[in-house]
Amino acid sequence: MKKLLLKITSLFGFKKNKTSVDRAIKIYKGKFAFCGASGAEPTGNIITVQGRKFKEGRSVCPVMDGPSIANLKLVPNPSVSPDGTKDTVWSFFWYYDEVPQAPTWETLPTVNRSFVIGDTPSTQMSNMFCMPCRIFKTVNGVELAECVGPLNELAFPLRKAIRAHEGQTSITQAPEGSPYPVGTVIPTTTDSE
Repeated sequence: MKKLLLKITSLFGFKKNKTSVDRAIKIYKGKFAFCGASGAEPTGNIITVQGRKFKEGRSVCPVMDGPSIANLKLVPNPSVSPDGTKDTVWSFFWYYDEVPQAPTWETLPTVNRSFVIGDTPSTQMSNMFCMPCRIFKTVNGVELAECVGPLNELAFPLRKAIRAHEGQTSITQAPEGSPYPVGTVIPTTTDSE
């Protein structure tokens, strides 16, 4: 995951040319929902991401405070919450060695893993990167947010919504057996959808 974070920052907009207006990602500092170690449940609704329709999933994610990566193509101003209040946050990404995890929300080590996308809930995935989240309760001192995002949609590339397909390999920190683990397939130049 650390290598992934470094690759993302080098590939998507952290160049020395500060006049570039085409940057897709930004380091944001503040409150955000971290969903990288969560699973998702289908809501039965449809969500539209960059003009494409996907089945919608719901994740419960711990609210963190610190640096994170935001996608400026989806969230042009990361410092403004989804509804402009302190009751909501965006779901962004950062690398963590340990985070609060369901069901107790005790802080536990994260386990980086990959899995092949298949046809069961635990072998499919969800994307919660830069999605709206509503803070709804605190458990064991951990503020929790309910986030909604697409099922089986790739978080990368940042400028285009692409559907995940069976046989692709996804990465996650969600525990083994989690339904629709939050993660992404790292697309290659041959992924064309």
